[in-house]
Amino acid sequence: MTEINAEQELAFIKKVMADSRQIIIDDGKGFIFWGILVAFGLFFTYLANAGRWEFSLGWFWLALISIGWIVTFLIEIRAEKKRSTRTFAGKIMGALWIGCGIAMTILGFIGSITDAYSSVFINPIIAVVLGIGYLVSGVLQGKTWVSLLSIGWWAGAILMFYLHNLETLLIMVGMMILLQTIPGIVIYRESKKELSVVE
Repeated sequence: MTEINAEQELAFIKKVMADSRQIIIDDGKGFIFWGILVAFGLFFTYLANAGRWEFSLGWFWLALISIGWIVTFLIEIRAEKKRSTRTFAGKIMGALWIGCGIAMTILGFIGSITDAYSSVFINPIIAVVLGIGYLVSGVLQGKTWVSLLSIGWWAGAILMFYLHNLETLLIMVGMMILLQTIPGIVIYRESKKELSVVE
C-alpha cells in the first residue's frame, strides 16, 4: 500500500512539473510581445518629442496599451481552450503578470493624468514593477537567471530617476529589448526543448 502511494505521489509530482513547464512557453511569448510593443511605443515617443511633432501621445499610448491588453486576452483565451488543466504555478504566474500589468497601466496613465508625478518618472517607476515581476517569475520557473534580470530593471530604474531627461526613453527601449524581449526568446526556446523531453 505504501509503495503504491509513493508511486502515485511521484507520478503526481512529475505531472505537476511537466504542466508547470508549459506556463514558461506562454510567458515567453508574452515577454516577447510586450517587449516589442512597448519598445516601439517608447521609440516613437522619443522621436515625437525630439522632433516636436504635433501629436497626442496620450491617445497614442492609450491605443497601444489597449491593443496590447486585447491581444493578450485573446491569446490567453485561445491557450485556455487548449489547456487541459491549469497548474497552481500557472495560476500564480498569470496572477503575477496581470497584477503587474494593471499596476503599470495605472502608474502610466492615472499617475500622469492626475499630475501625481512628472511623466519623466513613468519609465523608472514601471521598471521597478517589472523588477518585481521578473524576480518572482524566475522563482516560479526555477530559473535563477530570470530572477537576476530584476537587478537590471532596478539598476536602470535608479539611473533613470537621476537623469530626468528625454534620453531615459532610449534607455527604457534598450532595457525592453535586452531585459524583456531577448530573455523572452530564450525562455521560449528553452521551454520548447524541455517540453519535447517531457513528452
